[in-house]
Amino acid sequence: MIRLVLGAVLLSSLFRIVFLQEAESEAQIEERLVSYQRCRTDSDCRANSFCYDNDNTRVGLCKCQAGYELLFRNRTDYSCLKLATWGEECEISAQCVDNLGGLATCQNTCGCQEKTYRYPYDGRCYRSVLLDDFCRTDANCILEDGTYAFCTDGQCECNIGLRPSADRKRCVNVRNLGQNCSDDYQCSFIGNSVCREICRCAVGYVVSRNETTCLKAATYFFDSCEENAQCSEFLRDGICNNGNCTCESGYHGFETRCVRTARIGQACSASEQCVPSTELLSVANCTAGVCQCAPGATDSSGRVECSNNTSKVRISSFLFALCMLVYNLFIL
Repeated sequence: MIRLVLGAVLLSSLFRIVFLQEAESEAQIEERLVSYQRCRTDSDCRANSFCYDNDNTRVGLCKCQAGYELLFRNRTDYSCLKLATWGEECEISAQCVDNLGGLATCQNTCGCQEKTYRYPYDGRCYRSVLLDDFCRTDANCILEDGTYAFCTDGQCECNIGLRPSADRKRCVNVRNLGQNCSDDYQCSFIGNSVCREICRCAVGYVVSRNETTCLKAATYFFDSCEENAQCSEFLRDGICNNGNCTCESGYHGFETRCVRTARIGQACSASEQCVPSTELLSVANCTAGVCQCAPGATDSSGRVECSNNTSKVRISSFLFALCMLVYNLFIL
């Protein structure tokens, strides 16, 4: 008998706890559904709401009609509005959030905030990130062409066999130099390359010896280099020597070509053989087949063996020319 009584008391307590929890839960829900606006009749309430829980002796609170939600509420004001989805008319952004997510906005109609996008698979708004950047879902990984990459271990990644383009906005089927391609994106993994039916180096660059990279071509002698190809693209007969574009031994660079080097008093066929640059043609030139200094010419740079005291050089040049003349007359 005592056990029965104890069981009944325990069961009664249990029912009471459940009832109280349900009552508290309903009260909390009711608190969220009603405004703070007190009323006696429906006319005391704003649009799309009515006076709830009132009678002849009790003041009620305004509550939204069926199909409307209490989307704004403070101590003095409230709004009852319909929830809206993508493209539907709205008054405030709160109408859009339930269907489009926290990045939704209302600009007469529901849409996504600037720099966010609507994911077609769930219709909600998401922020876009670049490939290899942090992500929470595949929806963050929208690509430039409107397709989506995959959010793997918190990072946007391309599908197997594809790689991010240089700007990390597109997944591309990578092509190596010399392979067929359809656009520059496929070649973009190799710096300074373009698609011209096949992947090749852009103008101003040359393919490396192992055909894996594009190296900058030299446009002047003494430009830095790694391989000979850099020195021969725009410089005729140039070679790469100790990291700089130069000429073979016995030759020097003049403008964009290598010419045979002739010193003052040596035989020549053109004035560029006597000087390393056009600026020094006024200092020395090829006269009568011999490199000679101009009268009174000097070269402060030391690149040409000319100075104020050039009489010995001129005499040597004259004697050399005279010897050549005699040789031609009596020997040939």
